[in-house]
Amino acid sequence: MAKKTTIEQAVSAYPKIIDMRLIQLRFTLQEHKADSLAVTYLPNIRYLTNFSGSDAKLFISNDEIHFLTDDRYEEQVKTELFSLPNLHIHITRDPWNYLIEKKLMGGPETMLFEADRVSYSDAVVIRNVVRPIKFKPVATLVERFTVPKSPEEIEFLQKSANISLEVYEYMLNHIEVGMTEREIELEIAYQTRKRGSEGDPFDIIVVSGERGSLVHGKASDRQLKKGDILLMDYGSKYNGFCSDITRTIAIGKATKEQKAIYKLLWEAKEAAIQGVLPGMNGKSLDKIARSMIQKAGYGDFFQHSLGHGIGLETHESPIITFRKDDQIIPENSVLAIEPGIYLTGKFGMRVEDMIIVTKAGGRHITKAPEELIVIE
Repeated sequence: MAKKTTIEQAVSAYPKIIDMRLIQLRFTLQEHKADSLAVTYLPNIRYLTNFSGSDAKLFISNDEIHFLTDDRYEEQVKTELFSLPNLHIHITRDPWNYLIEKKLMGGPETMLFEADRVSYSDAVVIRNVVRPIKFKPVATLVERFTVPKSPEEIEFLQKSANISLEVYEYMLNHIEVGMTEREIELEIAYQTRKRGSEGDPFDIIVVSGERGSLVHGKASDRQLKKGDILLMDYGSKYNGFCSDITRTIAIGKATKEQKAIYKLLWEAKEAAIQGVLPGMNGKSLDKIARSMIQKAGYGDFFQHSLGHGIGLETHESPIITFRKDDQIIPENSVLAIEPGIYLTGKFGMRVEDMIIVTKAGGRHITKAPEELIVIE
């Protein structure tokens, strides 16, 4: 049975961009000749309402918003949710039946749902519950409107990045020959949390020496040796927002080839950052950096995408890749730009920074050292 509790108002102020997101979603209703939409993917719910819990459903019509969660969050929502216009908060353990029993959406209608976030089997079950409401799938229903970030969201991303940068500076003074990759991974995790991170936004990558060619390699018990290249890819979380940086350093000494490859990657990254503009296609941005790496003779060793959007999730739209030509980059989106070169049996390098897309190009949130750092 649903708990028949309704809270009529939340108390948190919200960024102005939320109003724009709601307007865009309501235009989507008109576009699809629908009466309401259901948001079930938690990151999307958080982008619209600020809810950080683990269970919620959001139903949006042309004039009302209904937020449903269970009784574990009855107190939390009173202070966490944005005070959105015509927002109604309901506490229930059975949201879909509650939706129908309380006639929250009125009579028979068409309801859009996140086609790429709801499994086919779940959609069939939900459709049977909500009849006679017509359940209509739409891909990227919410995500296309959450790519541009508000000033408040950008501030959270900057604070998250600052934690990661502080940890990088700390690690430079504590990494030494003989440490294992796993010890470095654990130290990064500890130091980010010590500085306020809510957790690792993704599995930390620490690879060294010949293992550096493992693009997403997991840390091992391999010990650092003089002459190694060490790659560390990690991030932090602040108020739910993620950071993502990769730092590559040399242990003891660096060869001429290693220094040259690092410089190439840094320059390719910076060229892309300076060249990005609002409205640009991600494929075109990828080409700026990739063409430089190809011209230098390392094209076959850079096989992954140039970068990705970042926000409440580490990997968001747009994807900056040569494989897609439909990834448009809006103003105020936040990107992680990460060219890499991986030489099997030798070493791997990646340089990754976060930027804000502006009309004047990319503005750095983080900026990797221009030259390869060598730890003696």
